[in-house]
Amino acid sequence: MMVSRRTYAGRAIGFAARQAAGIGQRLRDRRRPTYLECAFGNLPRLRCLQPIETSLLKAHRDRIAGLAANYLEHRFDLLGSGWTQVRHGMDCRGVEGLRRAGGSPAAADPDGRWLKGRINQSNLAHSQRIWRLIDPGYEPIDWQRDFKSGHRWAENTWYLDIRYGHRPGVDIKVPWELARMQHLPQMAWWYALARADASDCGAADRCAAEFRNQVLDFIATNPPRFGVNWRSAMEAAIRAANWIVAAELFGAYGAVFDAQFENIFSRSLCDHGLYIEANLEWDAQVRGNHYLANVAGLLFIAAVLPRAPKTDAWLAFAVRELVREAEFQFAPDGSHREASTGYHALTAEMMTWATALVLALPAEKMQALCAYDHRQMDTAPALAPAPVPIHSNGTPFPDWYFDRLQRMGEFVAHITKPGGRMAQIGDHDSGRFIRFDAAYARMTAAQARSRYANLDGYRELPDGAAYWDQNHLDRRGLLAAIGALTGRGDLLAAAGEGWLEAAIMRGLIPPRFKPPARPAAAVGGEHRIATLRDELCARGRTRTYEFQAAGGDLREGLICHSYPDFGLFIARSQRLYLAIRCGRFGLTGNGGHAHHDQLSIELWLDGRDLILDPGTYVYTALSRRREEYRGPLAHFAPQVEGRDAQGSGPGLFQMRDRAAARCLYFGADGFAGCHRGFGPMVFRVIEILPGAIRITDAIEGQGRLRQLTPAPGWRCGWRESPRYSPAYGVVMRDEDCH
Repeated sequence: MMVSRRTYAGRAIGFAARQAAGIGQRLRDRRRPTYLECAFGNLPRLRCLQPIETSLLKAHRDRIAGLAANYLEHRFDLLGSGWTQVRHGMDCRGVEGLRRAGGSPAAADPDGRWLKGRINQSNLAHSQRIWRLIDPGYEPIDWQRDFKSGHRWAENTWYLDIRYGHRPGVDIKVPWELARMQHLPQMAWWYALARADASDCGAADRCAAEFRNQVLDFIATNPPRFGVNWRSAMEAAIRAANWIVAAELFGAYGAVFDAQFENIFSRSLCDHGLYIEANLEWDAQVRGNHYLANVAGLLFIAAVLPRAPKTDAWLAFAVRELVREAEFQFAPDGSHREASTGYHALTAEMMTWATALVLALPAEKMQALCAYDHRQMDTAPALAPAPVPIHSNGTPFPDWYFDRLQRMGEFVAHITKPGGRMAQIGDHDSGRFIRFDAAYARMTAAQARSRYANLDGYRELPDGAAYWDQNHLDRRGLLAAIGALTGRGDLLAAAGEGWLEAAIMRGLIPPRFKPPARPAAAVGGEHRIATLRDELCARGRTRTYEFQAAGGDLREGLICHSYPDFGLFIARSQRLYLAIRCGRFGLTGNGGHAHHDQLSIELWLDGRDLILDPGTYVYTALSRRREEYRGPLAHFAPQVEGRDAQGSGPGLFQMRDRAAARCLYFGADGFAGCHRGFGPMVFRVIEILPGAIRITDAIEGQGRLRQLTPAPGWRCGWRESPRYSPAYGVVMRDEDCH
């Protein structure tokens, strides 16, 4: 469904109304403290997460210890930064030659006098009171800095006055990613391991103290509704969820924090909940991962805070909206409607852990779903009156909801190539909801510099130092979590052994829960695709590409998976993985995270990637790069000489679906499809032969197809295409792109 001009006009009017209403809020926030005076209800918080056996953690000891050592030194590797110590006054390397001055260091004192001039006057006294609880000698993290470019936002800027995307090289996602604080659950794992080792109790104490100090640091230097990290409700929601998970894990393994910290922590969670409620990223027609993050974050906050009229309403709202968004944002085949495999993984992760948390709620919390006051929330969408329906399966989720969850997991399994890396379709910003576990490889800093072009000039670590490199395209941990949640042994088998997510999920799900049975996915039928190819060749103006594979028959054990709602078709066997993009642009035709990639492919043969989607690289920091990576020249797809793809919008996240792509055939013989994205109709036929993959492209009318020529020394790219980006902000050097 396309979005009408009337809809865009309505959104513009709504935005103007919110800006006008914000004028009064801005004045009030500058005159009165924005910190909440007291938390809702009485402490302590509820405990939901159960500890997992430390024997499972010991298998990951080297990685957990290596990551914790970096985090204890305030060193982070985010969005292509390389492991970098983040502090006030730091010098930054810049992005593609664009670099901002570092500023002056912070002379942090125990009484918080250093905060004067940084924090707005109405919040200064509260901020200083919180800072005094931090341990002496702690060096503050600069939460406002894009520590790649060096640009810094200000702590005393009201949140709706924060500007971004207007300076080349500056990326607001960098401080946002840091302030999600997704490293804290990893520190809890190190606390558990260190505490289990009687000879390492000092390390456990230091880890718990660092968790406490970092949370207090953030709360003290980021007053609610001020600074860059209150600009987006999604970021506040993810941050709150990770705080909660980390605190639950620390508590599960025996950490005890002082009453003052617990009180401030709970008050800040309430601040986060109130902020999310007031800034929901909801739209009646176009909404996606941002709003789902709002819902999931609000759920986590409501689940762990004691019952009160407001938290009861938050809980009921989040549960109702989870059900609604499972139907709205995910197609019946389980794929997410934003036309991006990366964002599918992110949203499926939100749905998985939010669902598990609801199933783990104690009886007292479940009673809130029957007795809440819907008038506590004055939002769009509105909260319906109590009760939340409880279905025959004993949960607030209908059977079709669990079926949809399983299909989400199947999609993750099918987009996962042999070797564990996910096929990239559309945008991928390396986004995660909670980093319970992650796929890391250990290398040296010198090896990292030689592999990644974005690390040019990186000197933070010496050549021989350990460098933990995360594989952002490996989402098998999510697959394990969905398999454990739904009881799907095949998904668990596809994920493989050793993922911590499966153990955590089993601790959350009550024994009484049994998911409904799921039938096996359908596969394509037989068809003589050579007929379609002969018809195209008879018209002339074709281009043919062939990829040879010596050995046995590529078609042996071939399985086909079709996702027409997403626009993705996958054929795989023991020797072959072929993914074909052909379908809608997502977001009801708005295409916020889609690329001009119709009829493009990813191809893996006999253990080697031959064709890879180049990825995303960056968003607002470098608009030219954004357009290059989502443009047609970046993809191995039919291209028409002298014509660019139609449908790009006025901004970096608009793209009208004028391609009208259609799948003409998909099955055991291959694939055939067409689209009008360049104006004239273009066709692609892919034949799966015993010893080769043959691709035939054709064009209708007088146009001429460009020859797709492999770039010299670059096996996974094409001439005039960007270099391969396996994660947001990361670019492989040519010789390592394989």
